[in-house]
Amino acid sequence: MGDKERNKIIRFALLLASFLCLLLFVFLTFFAWQNFFSQKPKEWKEWKESDESYMLPEKKNILFLSSYDTSSPLFASELEGIESIINQSNIHLDTINMDFQHFGHDKDIEAIYTFVQTRLENREKPYDGVLVGDDRALEFVLEKQVELFPDIPIIFFSISNQELAKNAAKNPKISGYYSPSFLKDTLSLAASLQMGADTIMVLYDNTYWGNQAKEEFFSLQRSFSSYRFAGLNFSQMKKEEFLEELEKLDEKSIVLYISTTLDEDGNYYPGNQARKMILSRVNVPVYSYAMLDNVRGFLAGRAPDIKQMAKDASLLMMDVLSGKKDVEKTSAEEDSPGKLVVDNRVLSAYHLSKARLPKNVVLEDTPQQWIMRYARFLFIAAFPLLAVCMIAVYFIMSRLHSKKVLQELEEKNESLLLAKDDLEHKLSYDLLTELLNRQTALARLTDYIGDSKDYSCVLVDIDNLKELNESRGYDTGDLYLVAVANRLRRFEKDHGVILSRYGGDEFMIIFPRKCLQEDSPELAEILSIFRRAITVGEETVYMNASGGVASSIGGESPRTIVMYAGLAMSFAKRKGKNRLVFYSEELRYKKEKISQILKIVENAIQENSFYMVYQPQVDCKTRKVVGFESLMRIRNEDCSPDQFIPVAESYGYIAKLGKIAVEQVIRQLAKWKEEGHALCPISINFSSYQIYDDDFVEYLFYQLDRYEIPHEYVVLEITEGILFEESKQTKKIFNRLVEAGIQLHLDDFGTGYSSFSYLPYIPLNTVKMDKSLIDHFLPNNGDVIRNLIDIVHDLGKVVIVEGVEDEWQYEKLLEYQCDIIQGYLFGGPLQAGEIP
Repeated sequence: MGDKERNKIIRFALLLASFLCLLLFVFLTFFAWQNFFSQKPKEWKEWKESDESYMLPEKKNILFLSSYDTSSPLFASELEGIESIINQSNIHLDTINMDFQHFGHDKDIEAIYTFVQTRLENREKPYDGVLVGDDRALEFVLEKQVELFPDIPIIFFSISNQELAKNAAKNPKISGYYSPSFLKDTLSLAASLQMGADTIMVLYDNTYWGNQAKEEFFSLQRSFSSYRFAGLNFSQMKKEEFLEELEKLDEKSIVLYISTTLDEDGNYYPGNQARKMILSRVNVPVYSYAMLDNVRGFLAGRAPDIKQMAKDASLLMMDVLSGKKDVEKTSAEEDSPGKLVVDNRVLSAYHLSKARLPKNVVLEDTPQQWIMRYARFLFIAAFPLLAVCMIAVYFIMSRLHSKKVLQELEEKNESLLLAKDDLEHKLSYDLLTELLNRQTALARLTDYIGDSKDYSCVLVDIDNLKELNESRGYDTGDLYLVAVANRLRRFEKDHGVILSRYGGDEFMIIFPRKCLQEDSPELAEILSIFRRAITVGEETVYMNASGGVASSIGGESPRTIVMYAGLAMSFAKRKGKNRLVFYSEELRYKKEKISQILKIVENAIQENSFYMVYQPQVDCKTRKVVGFESLMRIRNEDCSPDQFIPVAESYGYIAKLGKIAVEQVIRQLAKWKEEGHALCPISINFSSYQIYDDDFVEYLFYQLDRYEIPHEYVVLEITEGILFEESKQTKKIFNRLVEAGIQLHLDDFGTGYSSFSYLPYIPLNTVKMDKSLIDHFLPNNGDVIRNLIDIVHDLGKVVIVEGVEDEWQYEKLLEYQCDIIQGYLFGGPLQAGEIP
């Protein structure tokens, strides 16, 4: 057996084993899920650690007074312990959270007293017993017992002050449990772990809890005579001062945390926030007076079992209510379930020895505990992990030969990541002038204007910039544009306007809070920016500009005002250039016509009324059809493309129309293919505005793949305006199209600037001469057409001539070696079903 066969068998075995692992994982997961949700109520008792219910012969009402607020984890533990005893015991439980930590002043106590008194007075039946949690709540009960609970048995629990508990138990109606803090055990543990320390520093505040625990701390000073006892009172310091003192503590200090919830300025910090604040600044281990499960980072401390304390108190209350015990004969007893806890992760972080830990210490968060806790999940999770590993090995073995390709992809990915920030900037700003581009300016137009009702738009077009580019080169034109942009940027700063490059030689200036008048000095300043001489290299350039001005009128939208400014600018061009023209009623008829056409376009989009007609393109030598140009029409509307295409471009519908044309043309190609007809390339007109349709190329490729049409049967016809306005962007897009096999034709050659300078560096296949060029030169000066055709041929391009209507035109073009002709001589635009 050869290496190739052996490798194949190994890869097959890996795939099979990974499939079996995944199958086993699904089975075990489903089994565990089913088992969890099929758990019977009788089986819940064990994993919920519930006790047997304590059923009373008649219904009783109990009130629970807690010192904490409802969001405190201590209150949650208290309530869980109580409910585990009284649930299903014919007991109704009410709770009152007095929240002494936030409301501990005399006025607050009086308000709590009034609230409890009102609660008692509004009850139909009095309470049969009262449970009291924590020292502060017990003090409240002792103070108000005569007024509130004179004859009701009261059971307290979780009382750290033993003297308070015993004094309370002297009352015949009060009894319960107290729980010492075991602070001495915590300090002994700290002393054994930090043998080099000479100071024990306590962190406390002036809250009830902080003062009470602080007194207990300093009472232990005799038991630790070799240490200096000191404290930082958060309530006597500002937060910044307190944190600075914390950062000064070193390894010679044992730090004990009690409470830091109230600073000198009276700011209150929730418990978790205060503890995290301490742990983020201190550089030595911190021990806790009371270790809470929901706070990580303390090294050690006593973790009282609040839930068990509440359960014990609830059991005593049940005994009292059932008559098994007499509260008057029950004295206060110690009840301190809990454990001395050490966090293994913190112990390891400070490199303290586990050998110094006492035997009664519980070490938590050890790797063994974690593994035991999640053993079942790890076992199940191991199967998909194993499957992934085997699949990974499979792909490594099967793709080892493509390592070089993967490296190249990684390098390209890095290049893309490096270009990400630059791309985001380029999407919003013009590459040459670094001004906002047209798309960004229009998209943010409403934001710029805001709620202002008075605003103006000025559109300015540089006169004869094309001639400057032709006579002195595009570098000169670009430098001129940059210089003008710099002047406009200073104008933008001085007047608070919004400036953007609206087109190749157009700039848009928005005055967000001002309606310009014909005598506004800002307009004269704008014209002077363009009229002043600019030195470009060693040459001095003098240029002029034409513009249109439109102000907010009649509640028109900002985009409409921009359109009005554009209409006014076009009028300024026609009136001789070098001027600014205001939009007026004289131009309103254009707006009305545009609105009418816009409505037709929108209705056609909603009703799917667009359809395509096809005009044949004929080989000049063979007189055979070699292609078609697709032209868009609107069903049942007398509206030509020359009318609705510019409106669609201005109002952002051209991208939608472009995709409609692509889908219909490719679908028609697929239909002809299915019917067995030989396919010819069909050209689709591509608007300059579609350059900004980011997903047009992907949509075109998607439709070709969807209908299984080869790419060479789709041609895009572009106008030279695209090349002039956005040459870098178009070159990038057009190269991508050509690489995919899409032909590009230059349309309407002869109607605009008609420069041959585009042809060498733009990947065009064909140049289409416009009908106006043929009509003007072919009858009397045919050599012009002949020379143009020769130049295009010398550049390696194909020539298509539009508008051929007479036989004599065809014969001359044949003589001049024209490649393809298009016109009514061979047929006008026809619907697909009318084509022979």
